Amino acid sequence: MALMGNTADLDEAVENLLAAPRDLLRAELENLRIGPTHRNWARNLADGDREARLQVATALRTCHAVTVAPYWPRLRGFLASVREEHVRAMGEGGTERLLESLDRTLARWRPPVLEVHHPREADVHLGGRGLVISSAVFSSHQAEVLTFPGDSAQAPVLALPAFGTDPPPTDLWSIGDTVNRPLEELLGRTRTAVLEALADGRHATGYSTTDLARRVRVSTSSTSQHATVLRRAGLITTNRDGKAVRHTLTPLGIALLESGTPRF
Repeated sequence: MALMGNTADLDEAVENLLAAPRDLLRAELENLRIGPTHRNWARNLADGDREARLQVATALRTCHAVTVAPYWPRLRGFLASVREEHVRAMGEGGTERLLESLDRTLARWRPPVLEVHHPREADVHLGGRGLVISSAVFSSHQAEVLTFPGDSAQAPVLALPAFGTDPPPTDLWSIGDTVNRPLEELLGRTRTAVLEALADGRHATGYSTTDLARRVRVSTSSTSQHATVLRRAGLITTNRDGKAVRHTLTPLGIALLESGTPRF
């Protein structure tokens, strides 16, 4: 909702909601389908009733605590890897390369127009405001363009599904601890997660550093550093495959992972 502002902080979003202008609140409610039993309450909300706004704020906090907070550490790591890919694309070829690298099933760059696949047709003119590209983990496999009617200087936001048109990895929604506890105490949580991720590909060609970063949900640079430590310990091997490098478990790494404790 535009009335909560462009923020990643829940408390700030709630404060923006409570302080949002009445006209902006009414504009947001016009896009919602409200049943007959809730229309009186929605009318009070649109009229600026403080109690109705506080009820929405409480509902937002409760919803966040149940649907987002338990999974946020994993989601944040995954989003960091997606953002890193965008930064790398922009570093390689600027804005043109970044726009060309977007999932073509969601958005296509036809200079000077970025076409976004969406059921509703509309033209959004930036007018020098720029464009914010955001990765969404709760999207229903389609892009969204968010504008801020109350702030003509605010850059529109292009929200793209972080998983593209693919289903999201199921382990992102797991609350339980999937890391081998004895190994975590020995190697640390992230290095153990790297070994466990490599176990899925140990009979194939392994994983590239970027793929591994996605699975472990940490940055590529951090994954590379952990891989270096594991390689020096003889637990993984690293081989160059074109411009990328691929990591695989060694027999010692496999034995360590399967036993949960080192055997010398």
